Amino acid sequence: MAPDVTSNVRPRSPEASLGSDRKRRRKVLSCYDCRRRKLQCDRAMPACSRCTKAGQAANCLYLDEPIEGSAELTNRGPFDGHISRPIQPGGPVGDTLARLEYQDRRIKQLETALAQASNSSAIDPTLRVRSMKLPLTPESFMPTAEPNGATINDRETMLLRGTSFKTRFHGSTHPASLIAHIPEFKVFTRETFDKHPTLHRIRQDMQALEDRTDNAGSTSRPTSGDDLKALLPEKAEADELIKLYLDSYGTIYHIVHMPSFRKEYDDLWEDRAAARPHFVAVVLLMMGATQCLTTTQPWLYFANSSAAREKAVTYIQACDDWLQAQSQKHVTAADFQIRFLLALGRVVSARKYKRAWTDAGTLLRFCMAAGLHRNPELIRKETSALDKELRRRIWAAVVELELQASFGRGMVCAPWPMQADCPPPSNISDDDIDQPSERLPNPLRIQEFTMSSYLALVNESVLLRHSINTMLNNIRQTLTFDDAKRFTEEIQAYLQAIPQWTDPRSETARALLTINLRQYLLALHDRQIRQADTMLERSFSRMILVDTATRIMKTHKSLIDKGNHALEIMCRDHLRAALSICYVATTIDLQAESGIGSFIEQHADRVMEDAISMLTDKTIRFGREQRQLWIALAAHGLWKAKKDPSRRAEYMQEAVDKITRPYYKIMACQEEGLSALQGTSVEKAVQRAVDETSNAMMEYPPLVPPTRSGEEQPAPQDAPLIDIDLDEIEAWTFDSWPFNPTEMQQAFAEPSTYYPPVS
Repeated sequence: MAPDVTSNVRPRSPEASLGSDRKRRRKVLSCYDCRRRKLQCDRAMPACSRCTKAGQAANCLYLDEPIEGSAELTNRGPFDGHISRPIQPGGPVGDTLARLEYQDRRIKQLETALAQASNSSAIDPTLRVRSMKLPLTPESFMPTAEPNGATINDRETMLLRGTSFKTRFHGSTHPASLIAHIPEFKVFTRETFDKHPTLHRIRQDMQALEDRTDNAGSTSRPTSGDDLKALLPEKAEADELIKLYLDSYGTIYHIVHMPSFRKEYDDLWEDRAAARPHFVAVVLLMMGATQCLTTTQPWLYFANSSAAREKAVTYIQACDDWLQAQSQKHVTAADFQIRFLLALGRVVSARKYKRAWTDAGTLLRFCMAAGLHRNPELIRKETSALDKELRRRIWAAVVELELQASFGRGMVCAPWPMQADCPPPSNISDDDIDQPSERLPNPLRIQEFTMSSYLALVNESVLLRHSINTMLNNIRQTLTFDDAKRFTEEIQAYLQAIPQWTDPRSETARALLTINLRQYLLALHDRQIRQADTMLERSFSRMILVDTATRIMKTHKSLIDKGNHALEIMCRDHLRAALSICYVATTIDLQAESGIGSFIEQHADRVMEDAISMLTDKTIRFGREQRQLWIALAAHGLWKAKKDPSRRAEYMQEAVDKITRPYYKIMACQEEGLSALQGTSVEKAVQRAVDETSNAMMEYPPLVPPTRSGEEQPAPQDAPLIDIDLDEIEAWTFDSWPFNPTEMQQAFAEPSTYYPPVS
């Protein structure tokens, strides 16, 4: 019998049973081009000799192949299978290879993530939590730009400026993030700076004066309660400022109990020495918040800060210094009121605006640490109904401030909704409740306006706005057209539900309710218009943007016409509205799309002109905010130059004249520099500035003569032309615009540089 040969055959390995045709792959050592052409490669770094001799060193890439096998794949990092040298796109070939490289790495990363998820889930579901990692964003490992300068992925718009650790970040919903998408904006501003060195000279002169001037709040010093009382003005002045606060910001952020406030306010003036320092701080901060709302003329300045703003900063800094020395063991409602008024005062006086988002987050966490985010009915110890209501008001006001600061900065809001259950404030009159009350009176209908109506009503949309802001600034999340349409419908529903109050005090509250909602429409459709897949979607977003920007400016203008400037100096949506409508107007072919084009032309000029007017008034009231004004002026000039390219140089000159005129006013109205200007050719201009009784801009002569169309202005020999980048323009801060009256006096005194006013 023949032996059984099959019994001596060695069993196949498990790997072999997976497929007889599977072969072990050798590691690829040659560069991509040599491997593709099947040529020998010497594997030199950073480029092999063959690619170097062929003049293709920039395209010499070494691609590492992934190791196969599920066990090995799950241990690989997200960057395995990457290129071993940076991409240097030097032409069409490099661009194509960069795109292929990006797609290849993206596929491998997704395969790795899928293998990790399936493998860990099959072994032990509890291991899945431990192995989870945040997914990388496309911007984290993609080439930053194509050869022509355009980014490959336009899903996220952000501003990250600076170098090393001296950087600043603004996210997608920051108003200036839209500048990157306005065609030729950077070219227009750069060209304007090249042709008009006046802008550079003014910037240097303003900085020189700022360096020699000690502004209020420049240094911190120990402050006592008596020091706060010494800052109180005369009673007549204080009465006027407090009334102005209560009629403006008091109808929005109602965080005090009016009967208690009135009583303690009267006691303050009867015996100032016996007044509580906490209450004195509240009064000072209320007055500081309204200093720049007054219409006292003439406006005087310390360097590039108005006298009114300097007084506000003095109050803010003194209260802040005093607060830092107070104990946090025995806090009262006034401690939270002071902290909120400090944050509000900085916003409405352009004080430390770059810290607004971080300060608002700190304030929110301070309130959460005290439990203001929880329902006050959970407090076990006896607490009056008034204190519980004040907790609800303060929490609602702080949430609004933090949400607006996050949206303006382009940051995700604090995730307080996951822990908060504090109900909204009640729509009740303060006169119906006092400290001994054990229960609140029945709330009034929302159609009846009280000073708490804004906080009671705005709370209804806070979760919607919180979620929209989170989605817009989430770098790992995209918004579809259906999402944008759904959010638009929800916002419109809230807008229609705003009551038509007849109380004159309700004007500011109603205006802010509409503006807070409509600014999200601008941010939603500013992004959606660039992601639209069809012309119908794009046209829908354009119509929403134009209509929303027009309505926002109309709301602002209706308040200003009545002498109410509270929202003008507090909000930044007028700049957002101007940039949004400029973006729509400059990215559409007005002739090809005549229907929507005529609609845009009808509203674009009016919206941008109104925004420029508001920002100009804001600049005069603060003595700063010139950066926002310049952006609006450049956007308007670009839009007009697009309609009439032959007058491009004229529109540049017009923008330069409008940005320099506020500086002439600041220079002429220096608090301590008027005597030095006497006897010069600018004396008449100074007298006009001092005697001026309105907020209208003074028609000062341009520092340099206007140019003819297409004619460039020569730069001074001692002031070379500058190369201003868009990032540098955006980096100008409030404190970067001082002014030097002495140098400007000499400039005016020279006959060659003085020109009569242009009528």
